[in-house]
Amino acid sequence: MKTRAGMIMLVFLTGMILGAAEPALLYGAESGGGNVWDQFVDPKPYPGIILEGPLSIYFDITDFQENCGGVQGNADYVATMYYTVRLNKVKAAYKKNVQFYTFHGKYEGVCLLTGTDTQGGAIKDFLGNVVIPGIFPDFKSWKLKSIDNVGFDEQSFVADIEIAVKK
Repeated sequence: MKTRAGMIMLVFLTGMILGAAEPALLYGAESGGGNVWDQFVDPKPYPGIILEGPLSIYFDITDFQENCGGVQGNADYVATMYYTVRLNKVKAAYKKNVQFYTFHGKYEGVCLLTGTDTQGGAIKDFLGNVVIPGIFPDFKSWKLKSIDNVGFDEQSFVADIEIAVKK
């Protein structure tokens, strides 16, 4: 009897939590047609060294602006976006001496409108101009392979990312 009551309570609480969450929050939430970060992911096979790890983003809201994101008539919040990524080589993860690479940065004046790609573009630039060259100075190209295990709230975003790098 206790097990049955416990399961009913768990289902009830889960329903309350899911029902209370906004269905389409900003900053990378699922929004009907998939994840807003999906446009930056290329899931096709790509040979190279695989890096994986968590990406964390925090938004410090600084202003409310008309014409946010340069779009006439849009009004929304503007923030400073702080981000951190911690990667390791996938094959090395199964060995004893794992090398972790940690990078952080910020982007000021990002518009938090859901329809803009400023946030994802800033992260992609950060990965391509800071992270990948910081690990492989002589790399040829790279692709963002996946963004999984997405977690978010009103001012933060966390996900596991996977990157393939050709040397």
